[in-house]
Parts: sequence; structure tokens; C-alpha cells
Amino acid sequence: MVHDPERAVGANKKSPWLLEFRSSNGFILATVCLAIGTVRRCLPLRRVQWWNSFIFAVFGAAILIGSPICGWAADRTSNRSVTFYTGLLILAAATVLFGLAKASWVLLISRLLQGLSAAITYTVGLALLVDTVGRDNIGQWMGTALSSSSFGLIVSPFLGGIAYAKAGYMAVFGMAMGLIIFDIVMRLIMIEKKTAAKYTDVKDMTPANGVYGTFTTEQEVRNEQTNNATPPTESQDVPSDGQKDPHRKKGRMPTILVLLGMPRLLAAIYGIFVNVSILAAFDGVLPIYVKRLFGWNSLNAGLIFLCLAIPALTGPLVGKLSDRAGPRWIAVAGCALSAPPLVLLRLVAHDSMDQKILLCALLVCCGFTLILIVSPVAADLSAVVEEKEKADSDAFGPGGAYAQAFALFNCSMAAATIFGPVVAGALVERYDWGVMTAAMGIFAFSGAIPAVSTSRTVIPF
Repeated sequence: MVHDPERAVGANKKSPWLLEFRSSNGFILATVCLAIGTVRRCLPLRRVQWWNSFIFAVFGAAILIGSPICGWAADRTSNRSVTFYTGLLILAAATVLFGLAKASWVLLISRLLQGLSAAITYTVGLALLVDTVGRDNIGQWMGTALSSSSFGLIVSPFLGGIAYAKAGYMAVFGMAMGLIIFDIVMRLIMIEKKTAAKYTDVKDMTPANGVYGTFTTEQEVRNEQTNNATPPTESQDVPSDGQKDPHRKKGRMPTILVLLGMPRLLAAIYGIFVNVSILAAFDGVLPIYVKRLFGWNSLNAGLIFLCLAIPALTGPLVGKLSDRAGPRWIAVAGCALSAPPLVLLRLVAHDSMDQKILLCALLVCCGFTLILIVSPVAADLSAVVEEKEKADSDAFGPGGAYAQAFALFNCSMAAATIFGPVVAGALVERYDWGVMTAAMGIFAFSGAIPAVSTSRTVIPF
């Protein structure tokens, strides 16, 4: 049953073509995954360690600057399509510059625009997922979406290396443009749940286990009703339905400060910072190292990333496990178990077949342990925001805080793409490969400390 006469009229309109499919959970998930994976595009590998690390840092800096702005805007509007398309246009411009780049400064501008696009895509895309699914399945869905991010981060050197070795620089540009065109089609076809609800009953668009999102249709209706209500006097109590009152804004802390004051959320942010730092460090130093040690070309250096990319595909299974067993202790296990194979990578020190096999085996182990971090920390971040809103309905205001929470999450990932390659590259240049891998192992283990210290639950296994 629709909520008001205007929606009743909308429900009688002719539905868009394939409405049920275009607004389905699966299609929205596929669109978000493609969008998130697309921004991790293929770049030909450079031979200079410093330059290879620096262009990754430029990309991360753009995300770091753009994410808070995008998150703030996304929590104040229910129309995510415009923001999504803006990100797409910026990505297209970045790709054109990338293909035409003949000078280093043009390539840097391309990476800057690519980072801004990623800031929009990650923040809006993850908030859109929260709008779409129920709380019982958020871990599995986040696992799928963020696995596409990890997969894109890992597989881009693989695809870029193959294309660059076989067909040259412009082949990499062609791959990126083809992916963007497909992304354009997917985003144009997708219909948000909020829009689809205008043509069908709201209950059909609501997760079976309850409303869960930044701008679900029911929440939007309640906000409109509250905005049209008479301002309460000082003696009036909070409404019995618990709806947030926009007239109580005075004295409320900014949402971003409230989020930064939540220890569990900070633990989740640090967890993803550790994960992405390590993956980005591999992107920055591994191709250069195997070229120097084994004499590999770009193709072979790219193929080695399959050892990390294939385990990343298990992200949905990890997310499903976190939904059932709880996210934090799975993330703790991922951080702790990642340390040994990272430290043991120092044993790869000379050119032989045994050393190549050892490298592949250790990278596979790293892939399976690092994927244990991603979806659990994202699911726990969503849970923290939800628990805060239940405890204090006026903590974040009518728009909620999911987009801004994921903006912080995105900022952490962005900082990691700067920190990982630059620090790892500096350690390799200043010391050696062994010192760098030992440092990464210690760093991975540190990710477990905040999660353990903020946990109030018993270990489920």
C-alpha cells in the first residue's frame, strides 16, 4: 500500500522497461561492483621505482580530498544518479587524458581525475548498497563489492602488463575505454530502489528484515512529513515513533566528528587501511622487484598478480561467514594470519625455479588471508552506525550517516594507496626487499590490535 496520493498516482504509471530486473538487488550489485572495479584501471608498469610509487600516491591523494565532500553531499540528497554520472564523466575525461598523455604532467592530471572519480564511485556505490539490502546480508554484499575493488587493484597490473607487452601503450587505453563504455551502459540501465518504488508498492522494495539505508523510500516520506510539521516547543517530548527531529539541530555535533569519536568505527577504518596499504605496496614494488630479480618482462610481472587476484574472489564467502559468525574476529584473524607469509617473502632473494614457486605460494597465502579483512570491517562499520542511530536517533540528523561513514572508509583506502607504495618503495630503495617484507608483516599484525581492544564480545570460535 502506497503512503500518499502522489505515490498512488505514481504507482499507476506505466512501469519502465524491465523495471523488476533493472532495480533488482543482483543488478544493482553488479553495477556497483563494475563501477568500483573500473576505477582500478590498468597502467603500464614503469621502470623507475619512485615514479611508479608517486603516481599511485597522486591517485590516493585525490580520493582523500574528494571523499569527505562527496559523503557530505550524498547524505543530504536522495538522488544518487546525478552523483554517479558525474563520477563517470570525470572517469571518462581521465581515461582520454591517459590515452593521449605524452608528458608526465598529463599522466599526473589523469591520475588526479581518476582519483576524484573513485571518491564519488566508492562513496555513493557503497551507500547505494546499504540502501538496497537488509542488515542480515550486508556482510556478504559488501564482501562482493569490496572484493571487486581488491580484485581490480590486484589484477590491473596483470591486465596492463599483458596489454602493454603484447600491443603497446594504446592497447591499455583501449581496454580502459571499453570498460568505461560498458560501465556507462550499466549505470544508465540501473534503477534505484527509491525510483522503482514510485511504480510499485513500497513494501515490495523494502528488505524483508527491515529498512536499512541512508535514503530508503519510507525514511524519505517520514522526513517530508517531519519537515511539514509544526516546530515543537521546548516542553514537547521526542516523537513516540523515534523519528529524528530536524528542529533539534542546534547543539548537535557535526556528523563527521561523531563518527570519528566511535572507537569501533576507527578500528574498522584502520583495518581497511592496513589491507589496502599492503595490496598497494605490492602494486608499487612487486613488478619492479621481479623484473630485477628474475629478469621478467611486463607480461610475466603482470601474471604474478594472479596469485593475489584469485583468492580475492572468495570475498563473498568471507562476507557470508561474517554475517553468521560476526565480523570483527574474522578481521582479527585475517590481520594476524597475514603476518607470517608477508615476513617469509624475504626468503625470495635469488633467481631460481624454487624461488619462483616459493614466491607464488606465499603470494597465494597472502591473498587468502588479506581477503579476510575487507568485508568484515565494512560490515562492522555499517553495524556501528546503525547501533549509534538506535541509541540516539538525533545523533546524525534526518539524512543519516552511512555515506559519510563510507567516505571515511574511502579516505582510509585512499591514504593507504599513498602510504603503501611510497613507504614500501622507500624501504626497498633505502634498505632491501627483506626489510620491506618484514615491515609489512609487522604492519599487518598491528591491524588486529584495535579490533581486539574495542571488542566487547566473546570470540565465536
